[in-house]
Amino acid sequence: MDNSLKFVERKYPRLAPLVRRGVLRVSRKPAEYDERRRERRFWKGQGEPREPETIFVLGTCHVSEASAADVREVIEAVRPQAVVVELCKKRSGALNLAPLGQGEGPEDRSASGALASPPSRSSLETETWVERTTKWILRKVLSSQADRIGRELNVVPGVEFRQAVKSARDVDAEVVLGDRPIDITLKRCWVNLTMEERLKLALVLASTLVNQDQVSREVATQISTMESELNLDLVFEQVTETFPGLVEPLFKERDRYMAWTLKRSKAVTNCTEVVGVIGKGHLESVLDEIEADYADQHLSFKRVARLKY
Repeated sequence: MDNSLKFVERKYPRLAPLVRRGVLRVSRKPAEYDERRRERRFWKGQGEPREPETIFVLGTCHVSEASAADVREVIEAVRPQAVVVELCKKRSGALNLAPLGQGEGPEDRSASGALASPPSRSSLETETWVERTTKWILRKVLSSQADRIGRELNVVPGVEFRQAVKSARDVDAEVVLGDRPIDITLKRCWVNLTMEERLKLALVLASTLVNQDQVSREVATQISTMESELNLDLVFEQVTETFPGLVEPLFKERDRYMAWTLKRSKAVTNCTEVVGVIGKGHLESVLDEIEADYADQHLSFKRVARLKY
């Protein structure tokens, strides 16, 4: 935090309170960093590809007007060339972030600079009925709970992403979908779970479906009364204890993917400043991945996007 705070106080003093609150972090490219070793297979532009000089990462709550105000504040102050949001193509469509039409707006672009493609026929054919059903139920539960919590708080779910799109347009920044496709994430989660964990997950989903109103009210109460004190480490520990097989695909792999998007993807190449809008629970891990890549350049498209599942 100290380096982020010193830089922000000097260059963007209006953003200093966000750093002190622990929701904004800044990563700057070291002067001695050698970019000549970076992966270049997808680069077809003129000149040498350059990584962003400064990456601002903002941690948000997905059902919070306060987070939306933070997003607006950061983008207006920094005026970046690219804004990376924690969404994939399928999730962005669910949030209606493409008013310009399919494929017509910058928010339809994936981190590689191309439109995201649907799952292949072969991948669908290899899924069992249980896998397809579980993934469908999980998507429905997550979507339904987000809507219900939003109604409890009188906030539209994903309001900070909508604000990111609006503010990015105001400063002529490109909006980049920076999260791994949700179908791949769900598939990776399924194959990483043991049979016992799959049974536990089925029971949790069934319980949530039966008690959706009660669950959404409890979560909404926690968000509205304890948002600033919410212990995300405790949440992570609970998930780890109950479903250890989810830790790698649901958290670590996605954190590496988002770090790659913010730092090394085609969409942010040759940008000077980039702003990332991601869930607060991912903030520290994504920053750690970015900082580590300056030393060992471990973030590559092959490692973050071409995993077996």
